[in-house]
Amino acid sequence: MPPEKPAALVREPARPPATLWRDEVQDTIAAGLGTFLQRVEVEASLDNGRFVGFRIVNLQPPEFWQGVDLKPGDVVTRVNGMPIERETEAYDAFQALRGASELRVSLLRAGAPRALVYRIADRPGAARAPKPVSAPTKSAPAHP
Repeated sequence: MPPEKPAALVREPARPPATLWRDEVQDTIAAGLGTFLQRVEVEASLDNGRFVGFRIVNLQPPEFWQGVDLKPGDVVTRVNGMPIERETEAYDAFQALRGASELRVSLLRAGAPRALVYRIADRPGAARAPKPVSAPTKSAPAHP
């Protein structure tokens, strides 16, 4: 049997374009919306006092955002079709990614509507989390 390659020599599978690894999405959700928001500085974008979306001011650290086509000045209006105006709406949209097969970000760039779509896929070779096992239910006693 050939010896195993040292961990440093094992190559990470290449990420297909417009794809997010499910384990990274799950890790981001588990860390919480507050932690995620520390990586993106936003401000409310208003039109005649009416909420339009959140204008991206800054994205940090750059390596976290590598391969994601968001830029300062973009105004994010919805996530997976869900509104994000209120904290509870943003939280619900964030949590909904837990079971989503894609991330769809609706935004305005220089006033023009755009949609960024990223498939959420299992990383090749990644161990999948085991499905929760439900407790056995007690059955009613049999009556003769």
